Amino acid sequence: MSMDFGRALRDLTTEAERVAHPVDVRRIQTRMHRRRARRVTLQCIGGVAVIGAVGTGVGLLADGLPEDHRPALPSTPAPRVPTCGEEFVLSAADHVDFTVHGSVAVGVVDERNGSFQGTSTGDALYVDVFVEPDGPSGPLGAPDRSAVTTVLVDSGGTVAFRSDQAQQLEFEATDGSGATAVDGLYDAADCRTDAPLDGTYRTYAVGTDPRTGRSDVVQLAPVSFELGAGQQAGQWPSLVPTCGRAAPDDLIAGRVTADFDVALESSAGLDDLRGGLSARATVTATTPEGRLVGTVPQTLHAVLVDHDGTVVSQVYDPTRQDYDSGATFDVGAGESFPAEVYQWFASCPDSGSYETVPSGSYTMYVYSVILASDGPGASPSPKIAVGGPYAVTLQ
Repeated sequence: MSMDFGRALRDLTTEAERVAHPVDVRRIQTRMHRRRARRVTLQCIGGVAVIGAVGTGVGLLADGLPEDHRPALPSTPAPRVPTCGEEFVLSAADHVDFTVHGSVAVGVVDERNGSFQGTSTGDALYVDVFVEPDGPSGPLGAPDRSAVTTVLVDSGGTVAFRSDQAQQLEFEATDGSGATAVDGLYDAADCRTDAPLDGTYRTYAVGTDPRTGRSDVVQLAPVSFELGAGQQAGQWPSLVPTCGRAAPDDLIAGRVTADFDVALESSAGLDDLRGGLSARATVTATTPEGRLVGTVPQTLHAVLVDHDGTVVSQVYDPTRQDYDSGATFDVGAGESFPAEVYQWFASCPDSGSYETVPSGSYTMYVYSVILASDGPGASPSPKIAVGGPYAVTLQ
């Protein structure tokens, strides 16, 4: 399936703004004193508090990262999360029962209406990091943020910010609305000196299972206060198969013109899926010339097609957002990088409602849009990543 990427890129900003449900924020005219406590008052639309599904400067994100000199230590159950000013020495650890998703956004808060808007020049942090089951079996409800500690690590390898529910901002919208929202709003201040955070920081999240004490240690997308920094991951419904319509002929025939080929590392369990899929994958560049540079999304997407050739699931889970990971790629033809497919198979919307696709046998395709540029510093454009077909059975 060929696509007009030039036209898609011109429509990128409009599409991203539509999907990201932008927050209505007026210009902030005054800066009000904030006091620290447990609750946050934050007004958002559609559950989305941060604007900016599309950012610019993949090269800036990659080049601005402090170099990681940490030793490769073995993972341990229930690691102690380093406190403020300590060296961050935890290694990545993959918990078998849950996974960590999310991001830390830089932005500003308008205390008149309680709204938050993402901008790299802001003085507040929105820590939207949570745990959920390792395999998605249904819609994302109220995310569990209580079991996660998020830290920002400076170029010297020490903790400059550490999330703590007791240190979150508390204020009430002055417009009388009494708006409240999820926890996670903090002053963007260095915990060692109370000075404003500045520059670029590696970001780690440590999620702990209260039942077993085992932890999942994940490197998230970096947090940058540099002009032009921002998230690359986003959603582009116009570039992916539409639920309820016939699957593209080129997809069924295996002739999709894609920039990346995606292969699952294992097909084990595909005959016994419980509403969704969580699987490691290898992404290989297929472009004949040049290189592709970008940020690896935290999750890739997949779609189900029935025996009649109709798309029966939504590529973009209506209950979950897309986030960047802490990894970047720089690949030429035939070169690869690792990624993860994490997909709840949501049915086509019926009068605004949706549920898990009914049990049965289907054909599954990995189908994602990844922003990538032709080199460091170049503007990114949407690229298509496709894998499959895979025979799957939903129980």
